[in-house]
Amino acid sequence: MKNQVAGIGINALLRVSIAAFLVDALRHPHDPRYAGKAIPVRNLLVVGSLGHLFPLLYLVRRPRRWRRYPIWSDNLYLSIFWLDMAGNAFDLYDRFANFDLIPHFHGSGALAAVLARAFDWPARNAIGAANTLHALLEAQEYATDVFCGTHNVRGAWDSAGDLAAGLLGTLLYAGAAAARR
Repeated sequence: MKNQVAGIGINALLRVSIAAFLVDALRHPHDPRYAGKAIPVRNLLVVGSLGHLFPLLYLVRRPRRWRRYPIWSDNLYLSIFWLDMAGNAFDLYDRFANFDLIPHFHGSGALAAVLARAFDWPARNAIGAANTLHALLEAQEYATDVFCGTHNVRGAWDSAGDLAAGLLGTLLYAGAAAARR
């Protein structure tokens, strides 16, 4: 019971801070932390939709294995968005050239672990799905840089490093999720 209460508290903190990051990006779109990266629009779309995946799944169509709300899986899932948004809000992406490796490592890894734990996917499938989604994210970042004039990718080495960090993250996190079973 204490574990569930702690999970709910952390979930509330994640959601409130994500909302605060979103409001800051929307109120200051020309701030150097956000300018030229399409952060306000991207965060609004992502937070407005994907950030509510677990509550919607629980309310609409509770997966068979969820006897109660998977608060810790939701927290791990939300931490993907939180870390990315915090990186922009605290200007970590621009101040530290390789900071983006941390969100790519954690984001891909956390997604693989969530797919494995919350949805009971085999580790191999979770790793494959997380890396596929990560590759699509990298392609989207590159495409918006080329076609929309944003500046999210610093070159081919940046994408290669991000994908490598993501692959390493998925192997580590999915392995940990499998070991925890």
